[in-house]
Amino acid sequence: MIGDNVIFDGVIHVHNRLDENFDSRLGRVAQDFKYDLAVMYKRGVEPVLPRDRFFTVPPSTQLVASKVFGAGSKIDYAMAQVVPLFEMYTESPEANIHRVWELSQVDPGRILFCGGTDPVFRGVPQAVRDIESQITEMGATSIKLYTAHSYGMSWRMDDRQVAYPLYEKMLELGCNLVQVHKGDPQGMEPLESLRPGDVHQAALDFPDMNFVVHHLAFPYDDEAIDLGARLPNVYLSMSTWINMIKIAPRETAVRLGKLLLWCRPEKVLYGSEVPLWPSSTTLLDLAWDLQIPQDLQDGYGYPEITDEDRRLMFGGNMLRLLGMPYAPPAEAPVIEPPERRAS
Repeated sequence: MIGDNVIFDGVIHVHNRLDENFDSRLGRVAQDFKYDLAVMYKRGVEPVLPRDRFFTVPPSTQLVASKVFGAGSKIDYAMAQVVPLFEMYTESPEANIHRVWELSQVDPGRILFCGGTDPVFRGVPQAVRDIESQITEMGATSIKLYTAHSYGMSWRMDDRQVAYPLYEKMLELGCNLVQVHKGDPQGMEPLESLRPGDVHQAALDFPDMNFVVHHLAFPYDDEAIDLGARLPNVYLSMSTWINMIKIAPRETAVRLGKLLLWCRPEKVLYGSEVPLWPSSTTLLDLAWDLQIPQDLQDGYGYPEITDEDRRLMFGGNMLRLLGMPYAPPAEAPVIEPPERRAS
């Protein structure tokens, strides 16, 4: 907690970045891009392994959990999210999904599982079965989708044949929080498929479903903000762009100021993207203390960030969407990295 504020880090991952998992040209391009991002985000915060070693580190759920809930952590809850870009990987979708579920099992009381599937790569019937098993057997509280893919496999959130069966199954099973990656290209997928406009009709057709648009769909952030401003069931995540806070604090303040000007703070959700960012608590401290500079308030009408705004954005909103009480978990043990665990 920060003071009496419950903190929910809504976006953490456990990536398999081993070379053998990305043996195609497409995968290599995506991996090199992610490495460059890691170097940029960690600049001045934490050293990055050399490129030739970066892609030989096996995934570790314990290490990721320790970055979120290690000594000195102020994080109360986190959400482990599947990245269903299955066409990039040599490992099976099942292995990808299970690894993220295993991350949630490091501390089930604090780490919630966000499942994921893809109705084109998996086929709609299998994607529906994925959702059913992830919710009923693995305890998924949300489902993550990616609409933009290479190899001509992109699809739309408002496709009645491809996407709507997924929402219908989620609602049937009592899960009303769907999240979608928009903007923030990962590799060679077409930019047009990363635009957020397809969320509009889906949100209208499924008023009981809440839609979270990640990354403000940057570089289409104005479009994402417009959706969040007008549609009561569309929410916007800080994920990825908030990671620029140390490198480009003014640009980050501009983006957050514009978001708060047009959307209520009730529409904004915090997420760190650990392990892309080195420490969830380090980023949290920077983001919590961020204030819109006075000249941006005066010149652009961006609002001052209040303590109540922070209370909502950094925990209250996600807890409300998940139907959870505004209270920290009963037990909050420190999670040590693997090399520090007692034998």
